[in-house]
Amino acid sequence: MLENEFFTGLNYWGSKHAINMWSKFDKESIEEDMKVMQKAGITHLRVFPLWPVFQPLYALYEANGVYEYSFGEETLPDTPAGRAGVSEEACQNFEFFCDLAEKYDMKLLVGLITGQMSFRIYAPPAFEGKDLLSDPTVIKWQLRFVRYFVERFKCKKSIIAWDLGNETACMPGLQGKNPDTFYIWCSTISYAIKSCDHSRPVVSGLDHVFIENGHLTFKEVGEMCDINTTHPYNIFSTNDVPVNTMKSILDLSFKCRLGEDLSGIPNFVQEFGAIGYMNCSKRAEADFYRASLLTCLAHGCYGTMWWCAFDQGHHNFAPYRWNNIGSDYGFFDEHLEEKPIAKENREFKKILSILPGGNLPSHRTDATILCQRGSDSGVLRTSYILAKQANIDVNFNYLLDPIIDSKLYILPSVSGYHAIPKQKFDELLKKVEDGAVLYICADEGLIRKIPEITGVDIEYREKISETKILKLNASELPIHSSYFYKPESYSAEVVGTDENDEPVFFKNSYGKGYIYFLTLPIEAYLTKKKGAFHKDDAPDYSVIYRELAQAANIKRACDSDNKYIRLTEHEIDENSLYVVAINYNNKPESANLTIENGYSVSVVCGNDIEDNNVLIRENDAVILKLERSN
Repeated sequence: MLENEFFTGLNYWGSKHAINMWSKFDKESIEEDMKVMQKAGITHLRVFPLWPVFQPLYALYEANGVYEYSFGEETLPDTPAGRAGVSEEACQNFEFFCDLAEKYDMKLLVGLITGQMSFRIYAPPAFEGKDLLSDPTVIKWQLRFVRYFVERFKCKKSIIAWDLGNETACMPGLQGKNPDTFYIWCSTISYAIKSCDHSRPVVSGLDHVFIENGHLTFKEVGEMCDINTTHPYNIFSTNDVPVNTMKSILDLSFKCRLGEDLSGIPNFVQEFGAIGYMNCSKRAEADFYRASLLTCLAHGCYGTMWWCAFDQGHHNFAPYRWNNIGSDYGFFDEHLEEKPIAKENREFKKILSILPGGNLPSHRTDATILCQRGSDSGVLRTSYILAKQANIDVNFNYLLDPIIDSKLYILPSVSGYHAIPKQKFDELLKKVEDGAVLYICADEGLIRKIPEITGVDIEYREKISETKILKLNASELPIHSSYFYKPESYSAEVVGTDENDEPVFFKNSYGKGYIYFLTLPIEAYLTKKKGAFHKDDAPDYSVIYRELAQAANIKRACDSDNKYIRLTEHEIDENSLYVVAINYNNKPESANLTIENGYSVSVVCGNDIEDNNVLIRENDAVILKLERSN
């Protein structure tokens, strides 16, 4: 599914009947939908064969329980479809749909068990009210459906991947059950797909996966699926900021990179959107879309799929009559008229046409954010943003997995008492002994051997609730802290102090490397701090990470002096690279670019630069090509 070319797609329900499109199948309307989507430059659709329409089973009872499963009053026919409880009529409609998609060059990602959609639960009448993820009888029929459906449609060229289903963890059957219940369900469905079709990848279809614990972890998804997904929505995860600002936009690439690094399989943005016009205007929505595509392109996220194709708020049936948070969040309105985001999609396709193969080479990464046990995803996101502002791109490494090689390791705002096992900590320290830099930021957690590794003897720590001022070089950075760490003595270099000139930021030699120790929880503070990454008067906290980058000898070919215009570097060959400069602010920004000596610069797309100065409109980018002179 994930070809070399970056793709843009839509989550598709028919414009005329939306979620009822399969039971009220309208060929003419669907073909009109295809035409307008193709015109807007859409190439990929995620589609949903609604489970109760395609497997419309009823349970007929006698005194001792279920006597038979049927199609209403009709006995299941003795055919492959009938024995699987599958509607032949629904399959014929889906076959027409697949052929129509091929006609319009649409590639289909098929969500197989569509039992949850827009907060409504769907199931065949025989299974309504049952635990859809754990009841053995339900799973037996799900397997029959999946095997029949995949076997029947695997010949269709328009289908490029099988999706387990839409956000299936939202279906009933997990609460109060063994924590491994969902692992068993996902594995069972995945293996059923693969038993019928080895030629296409299995996609998780999940909105959220856990680093540890929870109903499914990244590592477990990597065991059973070929591709993982993320569904980042500003209203759920970054609703403290405008949708078209840095924290919200970078959330997409953050979740993709975190998911891929921890699962070991590709991860792409399968759903995202602005979710209606109380959250933002149509213009701001288009700005957000433009910046999101550029961000995902620059950070190797493979593709994006907007939620959803057509407005649904005018429908007066469930779930749309329940859903008052929006439903008018389509690429097109109810009359199939384009919204501004459609134009942005076409413009983005022009950028892809300039790039060889319709994509960028992999972006350079220089450092690793360590995901401790009990990691807060907000703290990890904040660390990711601080690194971006410091001109560092990162990998993620879960601390129960093998420690990957890196110049710089970032352990942000340690909060748990079991953050890192001794064995893994020793493995990490060996990397530092061999020349790496390790940054430890203290919050509420405790780590052994702090005096030995940081060169700081702590006299005591005290529970507080105060805003301290970190003085670092010429910067004064307010940081609210829950603990005060009083140093008794220290052999480490003092890099920063608080407002009372108490040392709070230390640098200590350790083998061939260095260990930095900050006793103020910068990442935890900025995670909760309103306006930390989109207010002009917000202090630039990335100076902390720039200190780390300098110690780790992280050097880039290009840098920007504007905290909103951030860069990625993409090596073409040993003498040339692309630089993508994205304006993550919702207003125009200018920057002076510092370019390493020996490189000539040309503009691939975007505004010209003059004397290394660049002006970028809101939520847009400039792509440069740097070539080293012979």
